[in-house]
Amino acid sequence: MTTAFVNAQVTTLDPASPRAAGIICAGGVIERLLFDEPVGLARDVRVVDCAGAAIVPGLHDCHMHLTDTGLLAGDHDMRGCADVEAMLRRTQMLCAGRSRTEPLYAGNYDEANIVQGRPPKRAELDAVSGGIPVVLTRVDGHSCAANSAAFALLRLEGLDGVERDASGAPTGLLRAAANYAAQNGIIEKLSAASKRMADERAAEIALRAGITTAHHVIVVDEPFEALREHYRRDESLPIRVIPKTCSTDVGKVKKLGRRVFGGDIYVDGSIGSRTAALTSGYHDGAGSGFLYLRADQLHELFDEAAEQGLSLGVHAIGDRAIEQAITAWEAVIAKRGPLDGVRPSIDHFEIASDDQIGRAARAGILLSIQPAFDLLWGGADGMYERRLGAPVAQMMNRFRTARRAGCTICAGSDSPITPLSALLGIRALTDHHIAAERCSMEEALRAYTTDAAALSFDEGRRGMLAPGYDADFVLLEQPLDAVEVDAIDRVRVLMTVIAGEIRFSQM
Repeated sequence: MTTAFVNAQVTTLDPASPRAAGIICAGGVIERLLFDEPVGLARDVRVVDCAGAAIVPGLHDCHMHLTDTGLLAGDHDMRGCADVEAMLRRTQMLCAGRSRTEPLYAGNYDEANIVQGRPPKRAELDAVSGGIPVVLTRVDGHSCAANSAAFALLRLEGLDGVERDASGAPTGLLRAAANYAAQNGIIEKLSAASKRMADERAAEIALRAGITTAHHVIVVDEPFEALREHYRRDESLPIRVIPKTCSTDVGKVKKLGRRVFGGDIYVDGSIGSRTAALTSGYHDGAGSGFLYLRADQLHELFDEAAEQGLSLGVHAIGDRAIEQAITAWEAVIAKRGPLDGVRPSIDHFEIASDDQIGRAARAGILLSIQPAFDLLWGGADGMYERRLGAPVAQMMNRFRTARRAGCTICAGSDSPITPLSALLGIRALTDHHIAAERCSMEEALRAYTTDAAALSFDEGRRGMLAPGYDADFVLLEQPLDAVEVDAIDRVRVLMTVIAGEIRFSQM
C-alpha cells in the first residue's frame, strides 16, 4: 500500500533537503518527500493528515534491556516506594497467590530515595515472601537484595559480593559476582511465557515513546539454541530489535549471524553500587571499584572478534575500565591495522579524560552513551557528586567534548535503569548540568537517529528521511526546538510508523 503523510513539519536530517511538508511511503520505504500539498495522487493512496504536527526520523535506543524493561514495569517498579515498609508491602502483594515455581523479580530501588537509606534485608523479605524466591534489583542493576529462598535456589552463599553482618550472616545485599548470579539466575528461572509477555510489554512502551529500533542487550550468556530462539522471537516484535548477546564465545556469536554483539560485557560495575573501576577511589566509601576482566582476556576477545569481522560493545564506566578497553583496542589495531568493517563501542563511557576521548576517536570506537544518567544523577549534590566528589563529578559524561573530538555518539536509555524514552535523553543532551557539554538540538537528535544507526551498520537505510530509506518515523505534537528544554520529554508522541505502517497512534 502507498501512504501519503501530509500537512506536517518534517525534519529529515538529510543535508540535501533538511525540511519537507510530508512523506509518501510504499513497500516499506520512503518513495519521495513532499514540499507542498500533493496533487494527482492515485485513488488507492491512503492519505494521513498530520494536522501540522512534526515528523522526525524513527528514534533508536542503542542500549536497553527489553525483557528486564517489561519485567520491571507496573507494580514491579519500586521507584515510588519511599521507605522499606512500602517495599515490603509491595513485595508481599506481588508474592500473594504466586506459585512457588515462579520467583519474584522486581525493584528499581535507589537507596538515596529510601528513608532508611537501604533496601529491605534478607530477614525482612523472608517475613513477607511466603517462601517464594525474591530478588529486588537496584536501579543500576549492579547490586540487589535477595531473600533466603533466593539464596538457596541460586546457591549464592559462597559467591564474592555477599554482604555479611557482624555475626557473619548474609544481610541479603549482593554486589559483584553474587549480584549478577542472583539477577541472571532469577530471570532464568522465570517461565518462558512471563519473559515473552515482558518483551511484548517493553515493545509497546517503546512504540509509545516513538522508538522504532532498539538494541536489546542480553546479559545472560545462554546456550546457542536458547540464544537463537531469543533472536528469532525478537524478530516478531512490532519494533525493530537488534539482539546483542553478551557472550564472550566469539564462535557462538558468529553462528548467530549478526555483525554486532555485547553492550554489557562488563569491564567494571556502576557508580551507584560503588563497583565502577576508578583511579581516584570513592569519595563516600572505601575502595576504587572492580575490573572484571584481565587485560589479556580483553585483548584476546577483541582480537578474536576483529578477526571474525564482528563488532562488540563493552560496559566501561570508570576511567580505569575505559583505559583498559581503549588500550586493548589499540593493541588490536597495532597488530591488524585500522578496524575496517568493525565498529567497536564502549557503552556508558562516563568518566573519561581528554586523552582517553582523543584516543577513542582515533581508534574509531563508537560511544554508546546514556544521557539521562547526567540528568538524573549529575549536578550539584547529585549521586555522582556524593559518590565521587565535585572535581570528578564535573568531568563526567562529556558528550559535546567527545563529539567535537570526532567520536560518534550513539544514545540510549539503559532501560529499565532510566525510562525508555529518547525524548528524555534528548532533553538531557541539550540541558547537561555543565553548559559546555550541552549539545544542540540537531546534535542531540542525531545521537538517536543518524549517528545511532551507524552502531548497527544501518546508516544507509535508517536514521534519516530520504527516498529509498526505510519509512521509519515519529509524529510529535510539536517540533522539539519549539519547546523549552525542560519540557522536551513531555512532548507527546502522536504516532510511530515503522516500514510505512502505523504501529502506534493516538490521533
